[in-house]
Amino acid sequence: MNFTSNNWLRAFSKLTVLSTLFLIFAGALVKSHEVGLSVPDWPTTYGKQMFAFPLSDMVGGIFYEHGHRIVATIVGFLMMVQAIWLGFSYESKWLKKLGYIALGTVIIQGLFGGITVLFFLPPPVSIIHGILAQTFFIMTIVLAYGLSIERKNRIEKECPKGLQKGAIIIGSAIYIQLILGALMRHTGSGMAIPDFPTMGGVWIPTFSDNMIHNINAMLFDLNFDMVSRNQVMIHFIHRFGAAVVTGAIGYYVFRYHSFLQQHQLPIKTLWLMVIIVIVQVTLGAATVLSERSPYIASFHVVTGALLLGSCTLFILRTNPVKWMDWKIR
Repeated sequence: MNFTSNNWLRAFSKLTVLSTLFLIFAGALVKSHEVGLSVPDWPTTYGKQMFAFPLSDMVGGIFYEHGHRIVATIVGFLMMVQAIWLGFSYESKWLKKLGYIALGTVIIQGLFGGITVLFFLPPPVSIIHGILAQTFFIMTIVLAYGLSIERKNRIEKECPKGLQKGAIIIGSAIYIQLILGALMRHTGSGMAIPDFPTMGGVWIPTFSDNMIHNINAMLFDLNFDMVSRNQVMIHFIHRFGAAVVTGAIGYYVFRYHSFLQQHQLPIKTLWLMVIIVIVQVTLGAATVLSERSPYIASFHVVTGALLLGSCTLFILRTNPVKWMDWKIR
């Protein structure tokens, strides 16, 4: 069996993508259940080596936090194997370099996860930890696409520059929206506006003292912590970002649907994005209406990652195969 075969490496790269997506979900469960300090030491777990910790003791918050660490370690190991495998393969130098960069990113990601615990969940570190997770996910998709048969056999077709640039703009908007989501989650702003689709009982927020008072009255009735004006604004910006991303994707479909009908894979990816964004908006509303149910909130996070991943794939399928041929201007 030739393990330098592209077929094996190609399959392994897809496994890494799926494992990373599951890791994002596992991390979201930790935050959604607010159990980030249920295991107070790192890199050990209650003084034991990670894989020596008894399964019988994985109860309550320890199940989510320790489970997240195990999944993260497995993903790191898979990325290390992939990077070494790429190094011994006959693939392009850029793929090998990206493999090493991705490996470095996941190592840094793990260190930030440890720092988060050791310094008692400081929001800036937790936010960076979340952003790195999404960035690493993008890298795994680019690696998998770079190794794919689709890319190697792809016949270049002329695409409107607006279509190509539009895809990149939407991808950037989704990435920024996920950063805003991480900011909201790690600043305790997830329920800063506890009603939907209204905001503090109104359709157009004023962020006045009266509005903040009304919101805190609602939160008091729901037995949630009071919030500040800044938290309300962070939550609102995230909602506004969701509307912008949804509108941009809708306009993009309207503008380029006819042209993309001639391109099977890009049009399928675009429709996948449409389905995911509808699910994502629904989950966002459900997160608020369910008073931030842990599983709904976690699926909201992982669906956001899916949207980012599908848009990354769409960008790769609509822009030239070679980066040097991209004209982003």
